[in-house]
Amino acid sequence: MNHRICIALIILAAFCGIAAAATDTASDPASQISVTGVTKSPETLMPGDQGFITVQITNSGEESASIDRAKLYTNDLTVVNDNAYEVVGDIGGGNSMEFTFLVLAGPGEGICYPSFYLDFSSAGSLRSSIPVIVDDTGPQVSLLGVPDTFTGGKTEEITVLVGNPREGELSAITITPVTDGIKSDQTSFFVGNLEQDESAEVLFEITPEEEGDLTFVVDYRSGINEHSTTISIPMTFGTDKTGADLVVNEVAVSASGATSTVSGDVTNAGLEEAYSVMVTVGSPATPTNPNPVAVIGALEPDDFSGFEVTYTMQGTGQVPLLVTYKDEDGNIYEEEFYVSGTAAGTATEGGDRSTDAKNSAGMLGGRGSVGSMGSGFAQIPFIPIILGILIIAGGLIAWRTGHLARARDAVRARLHKEK
Repeated sequence: MNHRICIALIILAAFCGIAAAATDTASDPASQISVTGVTKSPETLMPGDQGFITVQITNSGEESASIDRAKLYTNDLTVVNDNAYEVVGDIGGGNSMEFTFLVLAGPGEGICYPSFYLDFSSAGSLRSSIPVIVDDTGPQVSLLGVPDTFTGGKTEEITVLVGNPREGELSAITITPVTDGIKSDQTSFFVGNLEQDESAEVLFEITPEEEGDLTFVVDYRSGINEHSTTISIPMTFGTDKTGADLVVNEVAVSASGATSTVSGDVTNAGLEEAYSVMVTVGSPATPTNPNPVAVIGALEPDDFSGFEVTYTMQGTGQVPLLVTYKDEDGNIYEEEFYVSGTAAGTATEGGDRSTDAKNSAGMLGGRGSVGSMGSGFAQIPFIPIILGILIIAGGLIAWRTGHLARARDAVRARLHKEK
């Protein structure tokens, strides 16, 4: 019986010891400390970037707790200020405290899990893992409104579109055209900040002066790190498919006295309006009064206007017909067509239509000059047709009124008398 009482007393003492230990642990102020917030700047690192990881702890108890040190352990990142919190001290009840670590990402991409440790003076520690993403994705940059070909001296509107596909904000975004041989209405444009999945469009007016690559540099920051990306497209000169395109039709050359005259019409076969259209002649012909230059003015697409230019020239030969015009930006263009020239005392019609393919297309066919109906209609023999119509009409009238029968009887009587 005494033996059983002793065993019971030993078991009871053991339970009392366990309860006492639990009570002591629950009453430890350090047990009331927890991680209540983690912030990362930038949210996502690029390879080689530096970033800040800030851990907030809070003492939810009423008593102060003593902290020996705070550490961030990781095999994938470099902790630059590894020894910043070797000595911490007390944190009062209901208070919070922050620990900021500067980390450096390696050259690779992926997800890292550095561990935050808090060592207490009493006993034990607090541990929390923090996921950190390392991603090499940069802002997405594209160009809008790029023509198939560029024209030297002609201004084009190019839109630069910048989007942020990264987790976290990109800041201090600046777009700069860096191409030699162009003029731009802006040397650079400051976009500012873009949150995740946001985008911005910036319009540049570009005037190329020589061929090359059209290049834009986009500078930006991710946290404290400066980065840049470049977008480039070839800038090749060629025929503007959407611009004005002037052709010459219905050309006629004649001579009178000491001067010769070339006339016809100019048609805008392009898709844009031509401004300040003028027509004159080049060497070996010399423009002269009364019409050395034909000023037409503006020609809308599919519009046309007649012209007449007087000139002098020794002998005969090819005469350059020069058509100049401007686009809406004030750039000057010149089209050259050739006609057969003539000296005083001679005359030709239609000009020389055997030049290059473009000039031949411009010289043949067409609407005709202002006030005419075109080349095919002009070649119809109007006078013989009208005379024929009048003769037929007169014959019908004479037949209906009996004059034709009386004339026939008179002719027969005269012939009978002669016999």
